[in-house]
Amino acid sequence: MMRRFHIGGRIVKTTLAVTLAIFFAQQVGLGDRVTLAALVALLTVQKTFFHSLKQSMATLGAVLLGGILGTTLGYFFGLTPLAYGAAALLGILLCTKFGWYDQTILTTLTAIGTIFSGAAVLGMHAVLQIAAALMGGVFALIINYLFNPNYRQELVKRILQIETDLGQMFDFIIKELQDLGCSDEEFKEQAACLKKSIEEGLEIAGFIRKEPRFISRKAPTDQYYQALQLFQTQVYRLEEMHRLARLMPVEMPQAARLARLLRIVQKIQRNKLRGRKARYARVEYAMENLDKLFTDLEMPCSRKEFVSRASLFHMLEELKRYYERTLKLPDMGHHQL
Repeated sequence: MMRRFHIGGRIVKTTLAVTLAIFFAQQVGLGDRVTLAALVALLTVQKTFFHSLKQSMATLGAVLLGGILGTTLGYFFGLTPLAYGAAALLGILLCTKFGWYDQTILTTLTAIGTIFSGAAVLGMHAVLQIAAALMGGVFALIINYLFNPNYRQELVKRILQIETDLGQMFDFIIKELQDLGCSDEEFKEQAACLKKSIEEGLEIAGFIRKEPRFISRKAPTDQYYQALQLFQTQVYRLEEMHRLARLMPVEMPQAARLARLLRIVQKIQRNKLRGRKARYARVEYAMENLDKLFTDLEMPCSRKEFVSRASLFHMLEELKRYYERTLKLPDMGHHQL
C-alpha cells in the first residue's frame, strides 16, 4: 500500500524562504547569484530559530571564506586548472582546520564560482556573492522565527500521552497476572514505541532549552526533562514486572491483591502528573499489608508454587521502586494547554 504523502511545516517554510530570497535577489539585480541566495536559504531553514541562526552564521562564514579564496587565487592564477585545484585543496584544508566539516562543499563551490566568473573585479564579485548569501540567510531566519513550532505545547502533550501509554503497560501486566501465559507481543511493541517516544520527547526538550524565545518561567525545561527521564526508567521497571509475571507457572491468590495494588499506583501516577490529589497513604498501607502477607505465608508445597510466590514477591519490590519514583514526578497540570 502506498504511503500517503505529507507536506510538513518545515517543507513549507523552506519553500517560502527560497522563493522570497530569489524574488528579492532578482529585484536588487544580483543576476545569476540568486542561485546562491536560494541555496543559503535552503540550508538555513532548520527545526528551530536557534538552529537556523547557527546554520546561517556557518553558511555566511563559508561563503565569505570561499569568496576570499576565489578572489585571491583568481587574481594570481586566472582561469586555469591550477586555480580551481588550489581552491578545492585550500577549501577542504581550511574547513577541516576550522571544524566546518558541513560547510566544505559550499566553501569550495563559492571559491570555484568566483574564479569561474572571470570578473574584471573579482573582489566586487565576491562581495555580491556574500550579499546574495546574506539575503538568503536573512529571509530563512525571518521565516523560521515567524513560523517556529510551539515545541512547548507539543512536549506537554507528549508527556501526558506517554503517561497514558505507561498506564496501558500496567494493564498488560495485570492481564498477565489474571491469565498466565497470554501473548506478550503487544506489550513488547508498546514498550518499544514508548522508548522511542521518550527519546523524541527528550530531543524536543533540548530544542526548548536552546531556543532563546522559550527560556522563561513559562517553559520549565528542567521539569520536562525530569518527567521524561523518570519515564525512561519506569518503562524498564514495567518490563521487569511483566517478565516476572510471565515466570509464574501457577496462579496464586496473592496475585489478585497485587493486581489491585498495580491499579492504585497506576492511578496515583496519573493524578500526580496532572496535579490532582492522590491517596498516598492508601497505597503505602496496601504495600505494608502485602509485605506482611508474604512474610506470614507458610512454606510452599511445590516448586511451581515457590517460583510463582518468588515472582510475585519480586514484582512487589519492583512496584515499590516504581512508586517511589512516581512520587518524584513534577506537577504538569498547570502546564496543560
